[in-house]
Amino acid sequence: MIYTTRSVKGRAREDNRDCAGAMFDGDRGLFVIVDGTSKAGSGRLARGFVQRLMDTYQSRVGQGIGDETHELATQLIWSVLSDLHAPLFSELCGSTSYLVAVVANGLLTIAYEGDCGCGVIDARMRIEWITTPHCLANWKRDRTHRDLARDPARNRITRSYKIGKLPEPEIVVRAAQAGERLVFATDGFWADMSESLQAEALSSPEMDITGVDDDVTWIDVHL
Repeated sequence: MIYTTRSVKGRAREDNRDCAGAMFDGDRGLFVIVDGTSKAGSGRLARGFVQRLMDTYQSRVGQGIGDETHELATQLIWSVLSDLHAPLFSELCGSTSYLVAVVANGLLTIAYEGDCGCGVIDARMRIEWITTPHCLANWKRDRTHRDLARDPARNRITRSYKIGKLPEPEIVVRAAQAGERLVFATDGFWADMSESLQAEALSSPEMDITGVDDDVTWIDVHL
């Protein structure tokens, strides 16, 4: 498993409120991507969320807690999200979209709330998104990412990691096949960048990215 990560600050804010974390320990890949909202403190919350979630998940795997099936991985992700909630919000404020993905034993398990997404990249660098954003513009849950990108109501997310509400992620599961290529991305990537620019960024991850208002962050994973 090979992966690269990239995060670019957009023009709309003084700080980058996106954050991403990735690791592969020889048995599993753990990928976390987070997009802090406009609420005060959300950038710090995003960074704290990523670091603590990855540390806690790996610690529990080290204690012998399994994630080799969809059910076990879902249970482990959910428990980590829930157990971190009170400690994080005792120190931090704000809210954030998040996506947590585990690739283990030939399986992909995703838990998410908000508008971070996961897609499968084909040989022509086209992306088939397999998650559906939680936003006002998509209240029927039937619109494509490209369609949502043109609707300002996409910026009003309807689910997030926030104080006063325990996490209740949507779960997406599928096989993770050798040779596949996945992308985990914030909405700055899938909505503020054209499909051709997305393909260019995946082909040349160090390219200059300018002219985007939102922060742009992605993790590119080759299985």
